[in-house]
Amino acid sequence: MRFTKDFIKTFEWRGKALKLGSVLPESKSLIAASLKDMSRDSIRHRFFGHKNGFTEKELKHLTEIDGTDHFAYGIVENLPQEKGVAIVRMVRDEHSPHEAEVAISIIDSYQKLGLGTLLLHVCVVAAFERKITVLRFTYLPDNHGIYRLIKKFGAFKPEHLEYDFVQVKIPLTQEMLERSLLATKDFFA
Repeated sequence: MRFTKDFIKTFEWRGKALKLGSVLPESKSLIAASLKDMSRDSIRHRFFGHKNGFTEKELKHLTEIDGTDHFAYGIVENLPQEKGVAIVRMVRDEHSPHEAEVAISIIDSYQKLGLGTLLLHVCVVAAFERKITVLRFTYLPDNHGIYRLIKKFGAFKPEHLEYDFVQVKIPLTQEMLERSLLATKDFFA
């Protein structure tokens, strides 16, 4: 299986028609619009503070990616007009190339439906393809959603960092890859 830049897979999730695909420069408007569907807490948990919108520079960083050192897949709802609902992003650490920082964002109406788990499985497979052996999550201590998601993949010890952040490193194993391949088999057959 190889995650390609032009990949798109349509699927049904809890009665809704969704698409999983590569984040491309054309995704700027979907990403920008998704903020209006996120609560203040969801925005604070993802961006570590308040955010009303994205600058052009931020949108460029979020969408004009190489697919190897900076990888992102998004999920959109197939309405008459597409609506961005979730995204997983993995950025290789330039000082420690076997590690990558991971971030997952899900609009509020799609939280607690299992999409975070699906996206983390996608991320595990993508990490193996890119020879990344450690996924790193940095989050606020009150972000219980990301902590519950991480616990589904193992009992990893959170480390408290400066400025009241928490970090968890997930060393990837062959067993994790096999579980993630099984969980995503219908997407990448």
